[in-house]
Amino acid sequence: MGIEPRSLDLFIPGLLGRLPWSGTPGLPEPHCPALKKLLARAPRPPASATVEEAPFSLFGYRLPAAQDRPDAWLSYRADTGRFAERAVLRADPVHLRADQHRLVLFDALQARITAPEADDLVAAFNALYGDEGLRLEAPTASRWYLHLPEWPRLETTPLALVRGRDIDSALPRGPAAPDWHRLMNEVQMLFHGQAVNRDREAQGRPSINSLWFWGAGKPVEARPQTWRQVWTEDAVVMGLAELNGIASAPVPSNASDWLAQAGAGRHLLTIDELQQSAAYADLDAWSAAVARFEEDWFAPLVRALRSGLVQELRLYPGDGRLYAVRGGDLWRVWRRTRPLWN
Repeated sequence: MGIEPRSLDLFIPGLLGRLPWSGTPGLPEPHCPALKKLLARAPRPPASATVEEAPFSLFGYRLPAAQDRPDAWLSYRADTGRFAERAVLRADPVHLRADQHRLVLFDALQARITAPEADDLVAAFNALYGDEGLRLEAPTASRWYLHLPEWPRLETTPLALVRGRDIDSALPRGPAAPDWHRLMNEVQMLFHGQAVNRDREAQGRPSINSLWFWGAGKPVEARPQTWRQVWTEDAVVMGLAELNGIASAPVPSNASDWLAQAGAGRHLLTIDELQQSAAYADLDAWSAAVARFEEDWFAPLVRALRSGLVQELRLYPGDGRLYAVRGGDLWRVWRRTRPLWN
């Protein structure tokens, strides 16, 4: 019996690209010879999609750069099992910390918010704003949604691009922006007085003192797809898969487990673990994760390419490029490996 042909598109934002330590001389790199081989053996890659565009471009969507993507509408489907009945945008709980002359954002994963804390803050918001047609919902502790009567005229910045950074240049833009800036300020005052935050501060934990509004794009239609299956923990990617009728599953622990489960055809697998450590400039956590991916994913995938178990690997490492490698490409020994950052 012959080997069933299959290929893998592997999307790992935070692996390369605008890392906080890039260009810093003398920093040790994680030991990852298989990853470096994949990057070196791929034909010289053209520019591809940006990190925020990539999930949509992988499914064949070409949305205007200035237009908000429907992240909220899609991830709400993944989190609740249904599409929102009216306009919705992400309203994720965050901690804003004053740092000299700026406000730096830390997301709910950093703040370790619990489901009961989320429920209390959501109830406080809805008690104040329910009569204005706004309804906050927290189907998960870290992903919240704001339902409103109509789609806002708004351009927003995805939370992943603001974590660990000054929020000033990333605040909502557009004709309705002043109203949203005012709402953010009001929410900060509302949350400041809640018992949840008094308890957190007494325990030495960061307060949940604001909401980050983003992903306010309108719904999109399903498109013809060639994916056999999608493997992901990303709620937006899950929503795209469900919209387009593609089976999705959690990411296996390693490439060997994936190979045992994946049938013939094209597969998309996304790993978003590195975004967190990259956003907060945690080089130790990032390096440890890359070393683990080397052992669990990159080295086994190199072997799978050589043996023909995988016909093609298309790697999206978050630097705006696509690295496509077939088994025969691994013999391009004249193409030397390079540092991950230089």
